[in-house]
Amino acid sequence: MSIRTAYLPIIKLVIVCNICRYNPCPKRYRNPVIYARELQEEMLRGNLTRKQLAERHGVSSDRITQWLCLLKLPEEKLKEIEEMGDYWERQLITERQLRSAIHNMKSSK
Repeated sequence: MSIRTAYLPIIKLVIVCNICRYNPCPKRYRNPVIYARELQEEMLRGNLTRKQLAERHGVSSDRITQWLCLLKLPEEKLKEIEEMGDYWERQLITERQLRSAIHNMKSSK
């Protein structure tokens, strides 16, 4: 029997969170406006381009552009969305809804 066909035991390492052992942590959703503001602040603080910021976060520069364009909404709408808080148990508002609001805002002008 060669090493390629021989039975080799598999060692499986399992990391278990003591808090979540019996009840897995529910998925949390980020507020898209708060996340966009965090990205913008990081970009300004680090004097980064969108491409550099994208590489740092492991996403495309187009994705960064999508997040940053959410900040083009009227300030009162942004404030209203930010007041919803962050780390939701369910998605209260989606990026797609916000992007369509931006699109509707542009077409009404």
